[in-house]
Amino acid sequence: MCNNQSSLSYFISLTKFRTLFFALMVFSSFTIFYHLGSNSIHNGDEALYAIISREMLITGDWLTPQVQGEPCFNKPPLKFWLTALCFRFFGTSEWVIRFWSAASAVACVFFTVLLAKELFGEKEALWSGFSLATCFHFIYEHCAKTGEMDAILLFFMVSSFYLLIRSEKKPYLLLISLTIMSLASLTKNFAGLLPFGIGSLYLLITGKWRNYSAMRIIQSILLFLTISSGWIIAMMLTHKHAFLNEFFIQQVYNRAVSTDYSIGVSEAQSLTGGIFFIGKTILKGFHPWSLLLPLCLVWALFQIPHWRKDGRILLLIWLVSFGTVLLLFKNKLHWYVLPIYPAAAILTGKFFTDAFSEARINWKNTSSCVLLFCGFFLLIPNYNYNIFTLRAIDSKVSTLIPNPHLMIALLSAGGSVTIWIFIARKFPRLARDSILIVLLIYSSIFAILPLRYASHQSEIQKLTTAIAQHSQPDKRTLYFWGIPDTIFEDKDSPWNPTKIAKWYFSIIPNIRISFLVADKQEICRRLEIGGDNLFLMPNRYYKQIQSTCPHQVLTTQTVRGKTYVLISPVEK
Repeated sequence: MCNNQSSLSYFISLTKFRTLFFALMVFSSFTIFYHLGSNSIHNGDEALYAIISREMLITGDWLTPQVQGEPCFNKPPLKFWLTALCFRFFGTSEWVIRFWSAASAVACVFFTVLLAKELFGEKEALWSGFSLATCFHFIYEHCAKTGEMDAILLFFMVSSFYLLIRSEKKPYLLLISLTIMSLASLTKNFAGLLPFGIGSLYLLITGKWRNYSAMRIIQSILLFLTISSGWIIAMMLTHKHAFLNEFFIQQVYNRAVSTDYSIGVSEAQSLTGGIFFIGKTILKGFHPWSLLLPLCLVWALFQIPHWRKDGRILLLIWLVSFGTVLLLFKNKLHWYVLPIYPAAAILTGKFFTDAFSEARINWKNTSSCVLLFCGFFLLIPNYNYNIFTLRAIDSKVSTLIPNPHLMIALLSAGGSVTIWIFIARKFPRLARDSILIVLLIYSSIFAILPLRYASHQSEIQKLTTAIAQHSQPDKRTLYFWGIPDTIFEDKDSPWNPTKIAKWYFSIIPNIRISFLVADKQEICRRLEIGGDNLFLMPNRYYKQIQSTCPHQVLTTQTVRGKTYVLISPVEK
């Protein structure tokens, strides 16, 4: 599979690390920031955080998060403070609400590269950053492109670990590392303590705490405690039992140990269910790199004797300790897995670099090619080939579905893998160069594909919002004329999203949807009768009745290049 030099080594030998690093950051920034504000807010947490930030700005009370004048103790206030500052200078918009999440995600990729470079080297760092920047869950679901707190938490986590590793040579950086860890605790409740716990465990296991003076350690811990507990103490003094009950009992204790807590995936509460839940979430969220992750972990376990006394053991401590806590946590949600991805990306980068830096064919480069080859073809909308296919839900690539013709898919995949291995052994240079080309194609697909969902969702949201404005007084029927009922059919392929997904119309109150098969005379008759019904039709159908039937136009909206017109009978 590899001859004298891998495609990775050859590619990097022709360019400089800084150039590729800059290109990676441009790619990450474009993927995250482009169309950042085009999706109307439909996530409950995102809307809640925006309301809290807005009320902070209006009331001037920057201590107590509030919703409609009532205290809200769901989360610490750092995200609310940052968003309120943006509201102060740039106004309220979806783009502003999501800005700090997007900026933090870009910074997280940046520090992931720096951390991987510090632990392993330049080539490993570039692949680590690339695998994180092409992780669907990290970019598109509840993280970089939405207004929640997870991307900010990941940025604080990765940057503090980078400074912790650097502090082994420059001890004064320990103070800065723990300062950043304290900011993580002001971002999310229990999860905000993860960087401090993992970092402390790392120093204890490796014995590197001895590299720092006692005064340096005491100063750093006192600074961490002061920043992380300052707001909590102020809230306890101000709101007393109300804050203790909501913040500690409900949001921390009950969420961690109570099976009666209403938030979380019910089947993930048991140990076995939790293992399957985490595995399935990583499989789809870290795709396609998740296919390599089992090999990476097995390989990394064999490296423990070599890594035990240096910084590289941090990655295994990170994964094992966080994974254990997550398994014991009773109430799990899909985005709770997000802190795994930076560590997984660095391990993947190291494993992938080793696999394609060796001249001989071995299990690492062969298995890497086969797994990624199969993984990339999961993106192709072909029932006859894929063992699984990706389904687009709520305008994002969200889940994997088994192929209904599984035997045909298995034979096709098995035959293709056999051909691939034959090519790799007989024509190693072709296979070596092909994997780099496939990766570049994948990154292009990753950046471009979801953008069609973003703009599409924005157009549909505007249309349904306009319809909702005319349907609130009483129950109405919305007739679709000239629009086939297949417009609501779910598509299994991310290349061919649903033209108008039915869930978009869930925001319309007091409305019933009906597809109308009629000629223009029937439409005119219904319009003349009057009533409270609404009629949605393409512009070319509207032109047939524009000058012949009495009506009033309520709104027009273009969706994927086609103009739709909403009309109603003339009010009498």
